[in-house]
Amino acid sequence: MIGNIIYGETCQGTLNYVLRKEGMRILGYGNTFSQSITPKFFVNVLHFQGQRNATKNRYAHISLSLPHGEHLDDATFFKISEEYMDSMGYGEQPYVVVRHTDTKHEHVHIVTTNVKEDGKLLNIFNSYRRNIAAHQALEKKYGLSPSPSTKQERELPLYRLPELKIDVDNTQGTSFYIQDVLNIILQKYKVRSFEELARLVKPCHIEIKKTNSKYGRIGVAYGLNNQQGYRTRFINGSEVHRQLSGPKLQKVFNIHSQSRLLPMHRKRLLKQIETTYNLFKTIHPQDLKEVLKNYQNIDIKLDTKGDTISGYTGNAGHSIPPSPG
Repeated sequence: MIGNIIYGETCQGTLNYVLRKEGMRILGYGNTFSQSITPKFFVNVLHFQGQRNATKNRYAHISLSLPHGEHLDDATFFKISEEYMDSMGYGEQPYVVVRHTDTKHEHVHIVTTNVKEDGKLLNIFNSYRRNIAAHQALEKKYGLSPSPSTKQERELPLYRLPELKIDVDNTQGTSFYIQDVLNIILQKYKVRSFEELARLVKPCHIEIKKTNSKYGRIGVAYGLNNQQGYRTRFINGSEVHRQLSGPKLQKVFNIHSQSRLLPMHRKRLLKQIETTYNLFKTIHPQDLKEVLKNYQNIDIKLDTKGDTISGYTGNAGHSIPPSPG
């Protein structure tokens, strides 16, 4: 089971997406006076409680996903969600648990607030570590397949693209799809440029368009294109999420590019590649990518000039010259 948490300043867009998704089922509410309240009533409760504090992290959007092929009935999935929320410190907060059926992985969305009734904030420090500990305990208790212990080991979830239709809700759904994929990519990889990010999200049918204003401000926009007749308009990065705007991402890229660990990673990658060449003395350069993936768990991209390989880029984003052998 994988848990993903996104914090935000507003909840209206999130709730519209979660509660209006075709085929969705509300499994239950947490800390409301009745399980028979209407979605509209819950939206008002969550909105007003969240507005009692001016923090930018007023609301939390949590998704819990099962591995492909595993199944839980609604009652069990809701019980697991309740125990997860208790473990994460949301045991006394209002929340809703909604099941979606739009991906190959069974999953639920949970929407809540980080603002308590008295206006004070929950402690969300180290939420990533608590998230890992919480779902690992639940996996053991309910006999679920263990999830990867590190962000680098996670596999991208399998998403189904939204159906082709032109309406306001479709744009909102597209934004959340893009937001979820980008968050997972940016957790898994130390991305250092928009070009590198574009290559990583391309298999998920996401297109990235970088822009520069006349004042030198960097901008970015995202769109979907499944190459099968479905293409959305581009959405400004800040509209998808404020942390996915051009300037915010550029700061992240700069930090990753200046990391003191880069020379160390580059040296380690080069050593692993040279070891592979020594083990497979007859390896054809064009087979290097597959061999490294199978035997060293290294992802590389070959840089070619005509029929000649001029170098390669390892999974930490380091350019390395070809081996003399």
